[in-house]
Amino acid sequence: MASGDWKPSALVLVGATLLGSLPAWGRALYGYGLDPLTVVAWRALFAAGLLFLLLLILRRDLLAVRPRDLPFFAACGFLAVTLNFLAYFSAVKYTTVAVAVILLYTYPAFVALLSAVFLGERLTARKGLALLLTFAGAVLVIQVYQPAALRLNLRGILWGLGAGITAALYIISAKKALGRYNPFTIVLYAFGLGGIFLALLRGPAALAAARYPGVVWLLLFCLAAIPTLGGYASYTVGLKRLEAGRASILATWEVVAAAALGYLLFGEALGPGQIAGVLLVAIGIVSLERG
Repeated sequence: MASGDWKPSALVLVGATLLGSLPAWGRALYGYGLDPLTVVAWRALFAAGLLFLLLLILRRDLLAVRPRDLPFFAACGFLAVTLNFLAYFSAVKYTTVAVAVILLYTYPAFVALLSAVFLGERLTARKGLALLLTFAGAVLVIQVYQPAALRLNLRGILWGLGAGITAALYIISAKKALGRYNPFTIVLYAFGLGGIFLALLRGPAALAAARYPGVVWLLLFCLAAIPTLGGYASYTVGLKRLEAGRASILATWEVVAAAALGYLLFGEALGPGQIAGVLLVAIGIVSLERG
């Protein structure tokens, strides 16, 4: 990235902020008793369908991919959408939300290591410091230090680490694909194929959506359009001009955005530890961007 070019970093931060609104949309939907995996299946399919229509109207050329690359996109969709969502919700089932989220946010460390091996990116001391600061900040924001938030077992830990690893693999795969394809093409095929895999995984449960009231369909559409399509598209566009490791560290801002929206929309209190965590994430991001 050229010195002083802040736009790619800003796009990643915008994407992280939009993704940080996922818990707010999820809370609204789960109030209607929806099954989480059914929700994420429709979320992925709606996001892919909306992006397909937009590209069909505005940039039809971006719909084309080489047939020999379809297995790559299928693998990307399976890892980034199907397996990632399954691993995350399984971790929540066997541990707690806080533990699952913090295990998910091991992915910047996995990205830093994998990008050094597969992309030739340098793992610098500044990047390592930013990684430690943002991870420590995320731990404080999620309040893992509270005894009630900790319920550890091997199955839950393995699922949580699986969520972190699959998130990292998406970033590495997307970074590689950006040399050949537009970011919107990558997001379209990853979510389209991943959504199909999720729908097949849910089976008849996914068809229960036919009985949803209109407000649920509206919420599902907003969930797909705003945090999912908007978040992933912004992140992937920014990733095109950033190192994968750098982008993944910036994306920890998602935790801060989620906590801030919880406070603004639902009146969830932010304790001193969480405020300290926000400051640590901000310091980590600023230290990275000044490098």
